[in-house]
Amino acid sequence: MKLRGTTLRVLTSLGAGAVALAIATPTASNAASSLAMRPKAAGSGPAATPGSRVARLARPALGNLVTYDYDNARSGDDTTDARIAALASSATWDDNNLDGAVYGEPLIYNSRAYVATEGDTLYALAARSGRVLWQVQVGSPVSLSVVNTTPGERCGNINLLGITGTPVIDPSSNEIFVAAEVELPGKAGWPFVRHELIAISLTTQRVLWRRDADPPGANNPAIYYIPAELQRPALTLANGRIYVAYGGMYGDCGQYHGYVVESPETGKGALQSYEVPTKREGAIWETNGALVAPNGDLFVATGNGSSNSAASFDQGNSVVELSPTLHLLGVWAPSNWVQLNDADWDLGSGGPIQVPGTDLLFVAGKPTSNGSYGYLLGENKLRGIGGGAFRGLVCSPGAGGVYGADASEVRGSITLLFAPCGSGTEAIAVTTAPMSFQQLWSAPSGAPNGPPIVAGGLLWALNWNDGHLYGMSPTTGVVRIERPTDPLVHFATPAVGDKMLLVPTAHGVEGFRAIS
Repeated sequence: MKLRGTTLRVLTSLGAGAVALAIATPTASNAASSLAMRPKAAGSGPAATPGSRVARLARPALGNLVTYDYDNARSGDDTTDARIAALASSATWDDNNLDGAVYGEPLIYNSRAYVATEGDTLYALAARSGRVLWQVQVGSPVSLSVVNTTPGERCGNINLLGITGTPVIDPSSNEIFVAAEVELPGKAGWPFVRHELIAISLTTQRVLWRRDADPPGANNPAIYYIPAELQRPALTLANGRIYVAYGGMYGDCGQYHGYVVESPETGKGALQSYEVPTKREGAIWETNGALVAPNGDLFVATGNGSSNSAASFDQGNSVVELSPTLHLLGVWAPSNWVQLNDADWDLGSGGPIQVPGTDLLFVAGKPTSNGSYGYLLGENKLRGIGGGAFRGLVCSPGAGGVYGADASEVRGSITLLFAPCGSGTEAIAVTTAPMSFQQLWSAPSGAPNGPPIVAGGLLWALNWNDGHLYGMSPTTGVVRIERPTDPLVHFATPAVGDKMLLVPTAHGVEGFRAIS
């Protein structure tokens, strides 16, 4: 098989489950690491603590989607639902009058769709009809005008601010968890803004518990201001814990840090947190949340930090490995991390992905002046700055960068990875000997620039610039299905389950009947 004149070597893979990106001409690895991290022994991150359920959520049952992109590998690959031959010619139902925009991916469980809004409300809908079955408002959302009275804060493009990250469902307890930005009851003004982690019973529709989810040091001008933090990534449930990641607002102003916070799933016990060690910034802001390795360790990617000196590495534009209790285990950064910091070329605009059937990670982000580059890393070998990685072009110059999350699929002996480049979806094929990737196709029509998923035999992505849904051939990129949608928000991710395709929108959610 030929890839633009280059012979493709294929990877024999054991199964599906990961995430990734698209690429053109690859180049050699960067120079050896100038920051050596300690070797990590096998199992250094304990898979679970006593009483925890599983290190990773199991694959969903038929018709269910209980966490962002189907699993904690963030594969975006629905391996259970029937093949989709067509969609209804127009939306089967359209709930466009919910109380806020929907930034998270809709979840689907037991024939119900669960949708969280910027109005701080969780809705349960009948998946096939869109009928609202119940709703729970968990707090008062925060207006951008309040946020922008925070010292040094004049940022943001979401108004109102409520639930932004995708929730997560635990089928074993029949509970759903959301992270909400709220104003404290009876209070007004930026000092009373909080992020809260909330558990809701899907059986009784009652709030089971809620707790403060902000890291320590809140509203200290030398550390961070709560309203300057945006909780954009999906929640991750693993190791008997819930992980909540934070970045900054659009515009990167104000005093904030990238953080990961974890709470026991019971809501009891101390919070643990990890702070990106930069004076400010270092956002964790992609859509997919923390990636969980088979041993329970977590991987996140960061955006630009504030350091502009090679002698002061601050973990900006890095891939960071954390233990289940958020202790630092390893870090990797490209050799030009200082340039990326200075230019706001976030590596972490797309989260790390696990290549199916391997111990390899893939990450790519914003475009540089020469295009958007991706990196293939050994999951157990994060070798500091510049070491141990294959580097290749993902989005060509002028095509924009990678924002949100990627998707993957195994087709026979070929592992395909799909990236949301600004000009449209791109596909790459990964090899392990040598460790490399090659561009397979660019979408020949349309501009599906949102995070993709693979479901029903097709690759699905949204164009959030003009409001269109695309269903593409995973092997060629040819568009098989196209539908107009209601206005969309940035990085909107579709969902498939219970014979429906759901689209989150600026005012609610649309449902398209899938025809097998």
